[in-house]
Amino acid sequence: MSKIFIGVGSNLGDRAGYLEFAKKELLSVASLTNLLCSPVYETEPMAVEGGPFLNAVWSFEADFSPKDLLKKIQEIEAKTNRPRNRSNEARTLDLDILFYGDQVIRELGITVPHPRLHERTFVLVPMAELDPDFVHPEFKKTMRQLLKELNSPHGVRCKTYGEKHSSYANS
Repeated sequence: MSKIFIGVGSNLGDRAGYLEFAKKELLSVASLTNLLCSPVYETEPMAVEGGPFLNAVWSFEADFSPKDLLKKIQEIEAKTNRPRNRSNEARTLDLDILFYGDQVIRELGITVPHPRLHERTFVLVPMAELDPDFVHPEFKKTMRQLLKELNSPHGVRCKTYGEKHSSYANS
């Protein structure tokens, strides 16, 4: 099974409720195990309309393909009535595959690792909290190193929203 990391976020409606909904939906997938969740951070939107985001990073193990995972997370987003009318609009739920083990995937419709995660404080802060020693398969740097090297004006608020380092087992 591959260790998978996804970025989760919401800046529209019941933000915390949408994150909790996504967590329950993922836990209902039979082949998904060992879900771990970073703290949830409130962050200002970067080139996206709407108010502040709640952002986190989750990891889990699964034995389905990256394309099947993408299909599943898009189905979860659709269940929250996520608008997809234009770029940079507010989002009820945003689920992005950050890493799929150490795989590098460049195919139509799917790019892994996420191509801009190393530029995003709102991804690197929770990712470094969840697994600071995870090595980016292309950059060959840990999450801790990437976060230290990031010079971004778009920070995350120091406070967390919700529980810290939640972990869930799916039996």
